[in-house]
Amino acid sequence: MTTPERQYPYFADALAGRQDITDSFEALGDIPSRVGVSAANEDQFVANMRQIIDNEAGGTVSVVSTAIPAMAQAAALYHENRIAAVDGTNAVSPMHFITDTVYAAGVVLVTPQTHLRPRVHVTRTQAHHAQPAMTATWTEAIETWAEQLRGAREQERSWINTFREYLEREIALEWLDEGEGHFALIDGPIVTQNMLSQNKAQTLMQRILASRRTFGFIKTLSANPILNAVGYALRPDEAFIVRDWSNILSDRFQVRQGSISTWIEQNANELVRVIYRVGQRSFGMETTAGNVPLGLAILMHDNQGSREHDIPMLLQIADQHVRTNFNSERARDEVIARYSVGNPSRLLSLTNERSLR
Repeated sequence: MTTPERQYPYFADALAGRQDITDSFEALGDIPSRVGVSAANEDQFVANMRQIIDNEAGGTVSVVSTAIPAMAQAAALYHENRIAAVDGTNAVSPMHFITDTVYAAGVVLVTPQTHLRPRVHVTRTQAHHAQPAMTATWTEAIETWAEQLRGAREQERSWINTFREYLEREIALEWLDEGEGHFALIDGPIVTQNMLSQNKAQTLMQRILASRRTFGFIKTLSANPILNAVGYALRPDEAFIVRDWSNILSDRFQVRQGSISTWIEQNANELVRVIYRVGQRSFGMETTAGNVPLGLAILMHDNQGSREHDIPMLLQIADQHVRTNFNSERARDEVIARYSVGNPSRLLSLTNERSLR
């Protein structure tokens, strides 16, 4: 399935199609009509996608019919308190220094019997980017510090997201280890691209996949345009199972072979993504192939949330606890305020400029 990397002339195409509308009678110029053209192009793309998935072996399946054989098991998981939802966020927004970043993540685990008293975990870390040891010359500084700092800035956002994702799955795995009959719901995919890129996270993902008792529910499909198009093409009560998801992952990392591709080949073969639509909006689920009926049964059993937000209510409750328990920007400002009492000269360099307006 892997294809050679292609370069598309997006920038050149944008330059060729530009038009100055500064002095047009209507401030937006012909942008509304251009949006109509783009929407029509998208409609045609989605129609073509629909034809493709209809012709695919297996095609679409009914969400309700697929879930029915596992409804009793899903109900038992809730009644016996053997299922948990895990979600996380920033507990303290990152504070960036030249040499370090200080950060804390918060993770919540909630079960059907602990709606009002979830498990809350807060974990702080301090990542070192560059050693402050004195260098002899400017040339030496360029060779050492510049490379360290460049790499730190390139990975700044990704490692923070990866750290939080790791903690969420670590807490989920702890729940799975507490009982052989335990199942876990995760906000987002089980296997994330951030975690795939880190060797230290691959072992954790391997253990979660081996348990065969985890479901990742994906609230937005926009990160993958193809799966987003599949979602647009579906009708209510339809689902499309992407059974070759491991091949898609391999293609995503084709320029970064080695341990990533090896891990995917060894561990992700049974991993599937299910794009489903219950109402008017599509969502995704990631799990092992054999768990698709149970995953959809959990969705149908516990789909009592807000309209057009078709994910299990237990996950929505976990999300609400995350939102109410953590205010990362406020926590960051409090840390800065405490620190600045003894070192006021640092206040401006640490504080978000918007906070001073």
